[in-house]
Order: sequence, then C-alpha cells, then structure tokens
Amino acid sequence: MKCRFCWMAPAVLVAVNAGATPLSLAEAQRRAALSAPPVAAQSAALDAARNMATGAAELADPKLILGLENVPLSGPDRFSTARDGMTMRRIGFMQEFAREAKRTARAGRAQAEVAREQAMLELARVNVDRDVALAWIERHFAERQLTLLEELAAESGLQARASVAQLAGAKGEAAESIGAQFAATQLGDRIDDMRRVAARGIAMLRRWIGSHADAPLATPPDFTRLTHDERTLTHDLASHPHLAIYVPTEAAAKADLKLAEAARQGDWSLEIAYGQRGSSYPDMLSIGVKMDLPIFQSTRQDPAAFAKAAELTKVRAQALDAERAHAAEVEMWLADWKSAKARVERFRGPLNNLARQRLDTTLAAYQGGKGELSMVLEARRAAIELRMAEAMAEAELARAWAQLNFMLPQKKETP
Repeated sequence: MKCRFCWMAPAVLVAVNAGATPLSLAEAQRRAALSAPPVAAQSAALDAARNMATGAAELADPKLILGLENVPLSGPDRFSTARDGMTMRRIGFMQEFAREAKRTARAGRAQAEVAREQAMLELARVNVDRDVALAWIERHFAERQLTLLEELAAESGLQARASVAQLAGAKGEAAESIGAQFAATQLGDRIDDMRRVAARGIAMLRRWIGSHADAPLATPPDFTRLTHDERTLTHDLASHPHLAIYVPTEAAAKADLKLAEAARQGDWSLEIAYGQRGSSYPDMLSIGVKMDLPIFQSTRQDPAAFAKAAELTKVRAQALDAERAHAAEVEMWLADWKSAKARVERFRGPLNNLARQRLDTTLAAYQGGKGELSMVLEARRAAIELRMAEAMAEAELARAWAQLNFMLPQKKETP
C-alpha cells in the first residue's frame, strides 16, 4: 500500500558530500573574517586615513614662479624681451606658512580620523561575527526542528491510520478520525515553512562564506555560557565597539572647532624671485610677504567657529544617546538570554521527565490491555511536540547568546 504521507519526507536542501567536514560556528566565522566585504572595505578606509594623516601637519608645497614683466607692446622694441630696460624675466618661489595652531589641529583631526576608522573596523568585525552566528543558528535550529516535524508527521500518520481502523471496527468516532487526519495533513504546512527557514539560513551563510555554507553543520557551542562576563557587558561600555567610535568622532569635532578658531588669525606667505634684464641692465632680486587680513570676523570666521561648536555639542549628545540605547539593548538581550536559559532548563528537566512518565504509563496500560493505542500514539506525539518547543526555546537562547557573545571582540586564547 502506498504511504499517504510520503510527500512529507525530508527534502534535501543542499547536496553535501558524505565525507564533507562539518562546519562549526567558529570555522564559519573564521572564513567570513577572511573575505567579508564590510571588513575589507573598512580595512581600506583605515589604510586611507593613515596615509592621509602622514602629511596632515606639514606645510603646503612651495610654488614655482615664472614670468615676464614689462614687455613692450608698441614701438621699435615691441615684443622684445631683451632690448628694453624695463623688461625682466622672472623666476622665483613662494611658500605659504600656516600658523602652528592650524597645523596642530589638522594633525589632531587626521589622527582622530585614523582612530575612528580603527574603531569602525572593530565594529565591522564584531558585526560580521554576530551576523554569521545568527545565520548559522538559524539554519541549525531550522534543520533540527525540520527533523522533529518529520518525526511528528510519521506519528500523526500512525495516529490517523489507527483512528481510521478504530472507526472501521466501530470502536471510534468519526470526528476523532477526521481530526487526526486533519492534524496529520496540516503538518505539511509546518514542514514547508521550516524548509523555507532552513533555506534562508543557508542563503544568509552563503553571503559570508560562499559554497562552504552547503556543508553539514557541526555540533553547536554551549549557548548557556557567555564569553564575556556580565559586568563587562553592562558596565565597561567604553570598550564596546558600538560606542568606541564616538571617542574619535568627538576628538575630530574638537579639532574642527580649533581649526575654525585658528582661522581668526591669518596665515602668511613668503615670496622670493630673481629678475633678469638685458645685458646692459643689472639683474633684480624681489622679496615679498603676503598676509591674510581676517578683518570681517563677525560675518566670516565667527559664524564658522559657532557652527563647529554646535557640531561638537551634537556629537556629544549623539554619544550620550547611543550609550543609553546600547545599555538598554544589552539589558534586554541579557533578560532574553536568562529567560530562555531558564526555559531550556525546565524543558531538559521536569518537563521531559513528565513526558517520559506519561509515555511509559500509557504504554504500560496498553500492553496490559487497559489502554487504547490512540493514547499511546498521542503520548508519543506530545513528546515530540515537547521536543519541538524545547528546540524553539533553545533557538531563542542561541539568538540572545549571539547578540551578547559577539557584542565585543572575542578573547584571544594564549598559545
């Protein structure tokens, strides 16, 4: 007889070689770190900032001066560069001298940008670790729940067939038989949806590690233990990459303010030139100094300084808001993790014990001729449902664990 529930058999989500090495979470994160575009992009940004900082405090390049002066345009000597005594060929250079306060501020601004890009790189790394972990967890628990759903489908099929047999033997009710068949058929939707979730997990992993995402998954880590202690997560917020970027951002805003204030004092430049005239005339030397005259500060330099001061205030307010939001987020994830951890412990302890006792009791009653087969099948189905609920609780635990565990860079093991 053809099985009515064969269409519920597990679909192969990916083609995996039998000898493929299982993919652990740590290995997935290691592979992602080697090729993750956000990390590569931020590394390039850091290199760019370091190179830009190299000459931030240097003076501007000198300027070469070449020219002709007093070339006659009429008369017998027109367009001659040698016969008229006033005509002079001129060569020289000019050097601009920015004030030390400006150069110091520029250097500080450049170093702050380097520090900011370094902090952004750390943030990109922890974000990749977290996203890879969430994708790995999504796939792991989807595949685990899919296996349980298929077990549940088999049990529901048995229960549906048993109810049909009882009805045929005038021992059951039609409503009970129809309900059993409906429940068995309805499981198809749950299986299809879980296959979708598992496929999404693989797709998310492929974003980070390509075809390596098709490998079977290894044993998951212990989601009941965090790498970082709770105090580090809740109190040492300055060490969190999500907040560390605001320290150099504020330093850059301070440097911008100093630059704007330094603009109230003008820069100056030195110009030296040698002028050559005809052979009958002496050569000339010219020396000149040019100075900025910031005499309209109330409408030029002052508004710019006020704007930079406002920018600094804005950055400080944003940093405070980010710190409060981050602290609240940590507290919420900790609450989720602790709650899920307690639920998982209950599933693994008293709830599983009760389900096992129920199954043993109904089975003993059936074997002793005092119970019905439908009660045994229902107890078996309920035990699988309980394992499903346990897997869902563990998935919640794992997601909260990933958010907390990869909020900070991982501790390096000493060799």
